Amino acid sequence: MGAYAAGSTNHNVEFGFSAVIRICKQILNAVAERATVAADRSRFAALPARYLDDIGMTVAERAAVLGYDEPMIDAWRLVASHL
Repeated sequence: MGAYAAGSTNHNVEFGFSAVIRICKQILNAVAERATVAADRSRFAALPARYLDDIGMTVAERAAVLGYDEPMIDAWRLVASHL
């Protein structure tokens, strides 16, 4: 099982220290890649509206790209309408 997880084609190889290091490096590289993608997504989500205007994108389009659901009712508009 260990040789298979390490990606070895020779399944009779003993699961040693170098295989453990290789698997740990693969896991850390995958975590680092996901962290980079999450950081880029976070920076895009935090862009001010003026930067979106510069590239011709609306706030609703950004929300659609990020997969955010916009609330159907704006809470502040609801409060202001009852004042």
